Amino acid sequence: MQRWYLAHCRPREEERALLNLNNQDIEAFYPYAEVKKLRRRKVVVLTEALFPGYIFVRADLTVTSSVTISSTRGVRNLVRFGGGPCEVPAEVVYDLMCHCDSDELREKLSDVPRSGDKVRITEGPFAGLEAIYQEADGETRGILLLTMLQKAIPTSFANDEFTRL
Repeated sequence: MQRWYLAHCRPREEERALLNLNNQDIEAFYPYAEVKKLRRRKVVVLTEALFPGYIFVRADLTVTSSVTISSTRGVRNLVRFGGGPCEVPAEVVYDLMCHCDSDELREKLSDVPRSGDKVRITEGPFAGLEAIYQEADGETRGILLLTMLQKAIPTSFANDEFTRL
C-alpha cells in the first residue's frame, strides 16, 4: 500500500530530487508558494519553499526500496523516527496540495505590506516606531501614516526602511 513519507534533500536540490523521483515513477510533492518580497527596494515575485530541504514522497516500501529513494540524485535520505521512515498522514499532504498556492498563504508569506497593515520603521531617525502602511509611492517607496503629537502624518519611506509586523 502506498503511503506518504518525508524525504530530506541535499541543499537547494529539491526540484532535482522531485524530477528524478518522478522519472522513476515515484510520486513526489514539493510544496511551495509564489510570494512578493522586497529586494533592493523593489517588489519582486519569488518562489519560496514551504519546507526548505524537504519533499513528500508517496511509495509502497514493500515494492520500492527505501534505498532506491535515498539514492536518488538530490535526495539525502528518508526522515526516520525510531527504526523506520517517518510516515506522513495522507490528509496532511492533500491539504498542503490544496492550500499551497492559495491567496491566503501567499499573503501570510509575503513581506510586502497591504494598505492598513502595521509596520515597524527599522532605519533612520524614526527607527523603532510603528506606523500604518497607506500605499506605494513609486516602485521603491511607501507612504506610512506616522502618529506624532496625536495626529497621523503621511510620510514617505524607502521600502527597505520598514518591515511588516
